[in-house]
Amino acid sequence: MAIVLLIIAVICAVNWLKWKVSTMAMIYYMEKNRYKLPNAEEVGECTEFVARRFFKI
Repeated sequence: MAIVLLIIAVICAVNWLKWKVSTMAMIYYMEKNRYKLPNAEEVGECTEFVARRFFKI
């Protein structure tokens, strides 16, 4: 049982790391090309939009 939990933990850690690196790469790309970074209001609006689409509310 411990082996199964370890394997699941490793898979989750690898996927989290991939997500983190890809997100940071996108932010770097935006900054490098001088795109305007979103403010708190825009982030909230986009987060709400994505959450509604994801959960189909």
